[in-house]
Amino acid sequence: MTPPISKDWWLAAALSTAALPTTMAQAPSASANRTGVVTAVAPGGTVTGNNEVMVVGSSVLPGQRLRTDANGQLHLLFLDQSALTLGPDSELTIDEFRFDPATRQGQIRLGLAKGVVRVVGGQISKNTATVIATPHGKLELLGGIALAETNSDRTSGIFLFGQQMRATSNSGDTTTITRPGFGVDLSGTSMSTPRPPPRATSTPCSIGSSRARRTPAMPIPRQRRRASSFPRATALAAPATPAAPWPTTA
Repeated sequence: MTPPISKDWWLAAALSTAALPTTMAQAPSASANRTGVVTAVAPGGTVTGNNEVMVVGSSVLPGQRLRTDANGQLHLLFLDQSALTLGPDSELTIDEFRFDPATRQGQIRLGLAKGVVRVVGGQISKNTATVIATPHGKLELLGGIALAETNSDRTSGIFLFGQQMRATSNSGDTTTITRPGFGVDLSGTSMSTPRPPPRATSTPCSIGSSRARRTPAMPIPRQRRRASSFPRATALAAPATPAAPWPTTA
């Protein structure tokens, strides 16, 4: 599964979130039901929440349906410091958000109807798994980072970091992944076995900045000659006539 979210944009969204003061992330809102705030929106795309255009600073509410167009990307920060990044052409609903700052306990339930989302667990997920429901089953992330993508045929989940990710198909089959980079596919009533991360293909420069892709690869040097194949040094013969002494000054 290759997520259509730009790695560079992910990094920029993460940095902008880290730069936000904690008081801003947890500031009271006019709505007591506020669950979080939008911290980044990709330029050139459209992001809506319940059919209203979302911008940086927009509040996120329980039950809100977030949609992105083909160029839209959204990053939001929840009150418990959990975060999610919604990729292009995606639709996700905040099904449930409960958080008690005093006990740092609560529950996050998300509904991914289509597209791709990356979820980073916060205070809640240290003890209670964040649930991502999809048309083919659900993913439960405990204390970590996961990536989920769903379409009409299947749902794919990849565990990136943390304690564990548990996948459950609509038929009730369950598997738990604890190795970072491993993933699972849910399709109809079936579920694949955990699979390792895909190997890199073709040129390494295909992943990274455009500058790296424009830089030609360095030629592979030929095999060095063995030391024994080089000519051995020979002593220089002494001159027949001694050299004249270097002139000196009085």
